[in-house]
Amino acid sequence: MKSIKIPSLISSVVLNALTGIEGMEFTLLDRCPYCNGEVRYHDMRKKRFATVIIDGEKKIINVLVTRYYCKNCGKLCYAQAPFYPNTKFGSPVIDLCLTLARAHPFNHSARILQEMGVVVDRGTIRNFFSRDIPEVSYAKIYGLSIPLSIFYLSDLASKRQQSRLVTQEDVLKVCGFPSTKELFQKEE
Repeated sequence: MKSIKIPSLISSVVLNALTGIEGMEFTLLDRCPYCNGEVRYHDMRKKRFATVIIDGEKKIINVLVTRYYCKNCGKLCYAQAPFYPNTKFGSPVIDLCLTLARAHPFNHSARILQEMGVVVDRGTIRNFFSRDIPEVSYAKIYGLSIPLSIFYLSDLASKRQQSRLVTQEDVLKVCGFPSTKELFQKEE
């Protein structure tokens, strides 16, 4: 099998983006997304954001997402977090998979990701195509399509590493998710 060479700049930007929000908490939810009812705190869940390879070892990058209980309909609902509905990877990982797979076969996309230090198998990449996931903006760097969410998230991660304040709203915005204010303004 022929080796794939990925410029270290790309790998470091991607890994910085995906590891940079490790342990971040997502708590924003004003109302129930099902019935618009009042919600109350239920618990906080650890969710896998990405699986990466650092120094030859697999590492799971987790974030914490609050779950709320709706007083009206009784459903459990998650706070806003950078995840597409019913997916088990953070949205920037999925964005990266989809932009690569638009130009390369699924198995080759999985190998490119592996060389970048991101663990996603070809079957999972193929499954992302059956989901209702919006098109993402990207830039071509060294011939590879890299989603802008990765670049923006990498920038936020660098700020966070410098002990500068990075909010959950900042992360949601760079990942392409509207704020709760924007969501409810659209509904009214």
